[in-house]
Amino acid sequence: MPHISQAGAVNIEYSHFPIGELWEPGFERRDNRPDLQTSEAVVVAPGRIIVRSRVQEHTAPVVLALSGQQGQAPGAGWELIASVAYQPVHAGRMAAFDTTNGPARSASEAVRVFGQQVAPGEATIDLDPSRTYDVQVWAQGRSDSRERFEDAAPGADTEDASELEAYLIVFTPSGTQEPPPQAASESRRDRLARSHGKPPLNAR
Repeated sequence: MPHISQAGAVNIEYSHFPIGELWEPGFERRDNRPDLQTSEAVVVAPGRIIVRSRVQEHTAPVVLALSGQQGQAPGAGWELIASVAYQPVHAGRMAAFDTTNGPARSASEAVRVFGQQVAPGEATIDLDPSRTYDVQVWAQGRSDSRERFEDAAPGADTEDASELEAYLIVFTPSGTQEPPPQAASESRRDRLARSHGKPPLNAR
């Protein structure tokens, strides 16, 4: 049985949202700007999996899961939209995020996946940073979400239109890797010297 997060809700803007690995103190920050010019439904960058919605702006329920069985369908109405590879770059704690406003909030209602009702709450899951993962991104309502959005009354509020799309992101271990190393501790003087080319006058 997969380990399943609670059901969060992401505020989608610009037709995409990230599933991101939470940076933790002691780990090097990574440049994780994705290439959003692609036509792919899902884009991977270091520490992030970017899901591209078919709707410009709306709210969508999101559930994360960790499964030992790849390709297990989560239930009726779910469509597999992409399979990608992911390797943790920090400590492996994944979360669903709004496009611009931080971690997802709790969903307004339960989401049914793998035969169970997933209660609203925090959409986070812990991966093993010494493993690599195959990731399957499943969706509900995506096939005609744009058409339903465009058919809505002009000026309709879509912020809570969670019936447009819902997403399930399933991680399955695929191999092993060296766990990402923690960065060596650095003094404030050394950090300023690295950032500016030399220490500040009062630290020389």
